[in-house]
Amino acid sequence: MSQGWIKLHRQLTEWEWYDDINTSRLYIHLLLTANHKDNNWRGITIKRGSRLTSLDKLSSETSLSVSKIRTSIKKLILTNEIASESHTQHTVFIIKNYESYQGDDKQIDKPVTNESQTDDKRIATNNNVKKEKNVNKTKKEWVAPENLNMKAWKEFEQHRKEINKSMTDLSKTKAANQICGLSFEQQQATVDKSISSKWAGLFPEKQIITTTAEPRKFKAFPKGE
Repeated sequence: MSQGWIKLHRQLTEWEWYDDINTSRLYIHLLLTANHKDNNWRGITIKRGSRLTSLDKLSSETSLSVSKIRTSIKKLILTNEIASESHTQHTVFIIKNYESYQGDDKQIDKPVTNESQTDDKRIATNNNVKKEKNVNKTKKEWVAPENLNMKAWKEFEQHRKEINKSMTDLSKTKAANQICGLSFEQQQATVDKSISSKWAGLFPEKQIITTTAEPRKFKAFPKGE
């Protein structure tokens, strides 16, 4: 019973009983324990996609009370998920549309361990792809500061690429803040200097502030008499 596999589509989350914990638990349990091929038991033919069991047995296997099992079975029969055939001491539960869950029996003969390892690798790969896609979708475009000479900035970005110095958003912001307070001509001159010197950073020339010194005033002392 523990061999083989079934297929569960993600659309199961939209199933009307999915949020009914007891009912969804019982239904998935029946899917997992149903016969994957026809069998005979004491003169009764248990067909593929069916399960011969009892309410007490299902209660023991799922840890649900008998009354909860009985209620969930009524719900599943109501929506045509399963059908039931009563016998003297047992009941045969028939899963409708079983083929859509079980798939091709030929794959059941494959080693379960290898299949599981392969599936794990596929899941890991798919998760990585999804994470990369989500990062690309949520990544915001870098916003340049105001008063930045974009012509000079593009030249600086190209220069960084040519010297194999990639820039993060943080490094872009820091570099741009070094020059955005300058005039456009001074920004261009700073960028040109970095490019010609093959510098990775921007080093604006310090502005020299000159002031006109006031003439020194000397205190006049009275002449001696």
